[in-house]
Amino acid sequence: MKLKDVIRADQVAQDVWEDCLARFMGINRTDSRCMDVIDRHGKITAGTLASEARLTTGAVTVVVDRLEAVGYVVRERDPADRRKVWISITPIAGEISSRVFAHFQLLTPLLISRYSPDQLSAIVEFLEVGTRVNLELATILEQHVDRKGTTPQALLVAARQFERNGARHMKAMIDALLNGTPDK
Repeated sequence: MKLKDVIRADQVAQDVWEDCLARFMGINRTDSRCMDVIDRHGKITAGTLASEARLTTGAVTVVVDRLEAVGYVVRERDPADRRKVWISITPIAGEISSRVFAHFQLLTPLLISRYSPDQLSAIVEFLEVGTRVNLELATILEQHVDRKGTTPQALLVAARQFERNGARHMKAMIDALLNGTPDK
């Protein structure tokens, strides 16, 4: 199997897992993605959550309302700045998550032990670059989304435009990431 095929298979497997997890939790995929962002931060403001989840602040308000209603997140005013509101995962949501992801605590050390520090460093770099590339490409592709719907022919035209726009940005970005130069 080629690297590209393995990456695509992994992305599908991740997608299947995320879909199943969201259904298990009784929430939708966007809510699940937001819970992951909140959990990674420990606590987060709505503005930062919107930015990281790539949602509008209005959409994040609706997501947080839904998650709060089912008992998965809580809003708390910052005691030092009453204008700031922190969003965090509730203890029960944390417990559910801990139990659902417990297998990773067993699997990860076993998997990591198979690789040398140099190999792990290369894997980490590959994943970091892939993450940045995917997020940058999503930003560029978003500019070509027709909110009213479109035909396959119109999508082909938009795909060609995206290809040109994306190609301009990607080489410079990948060079910067791999060579340690700051991106512009």
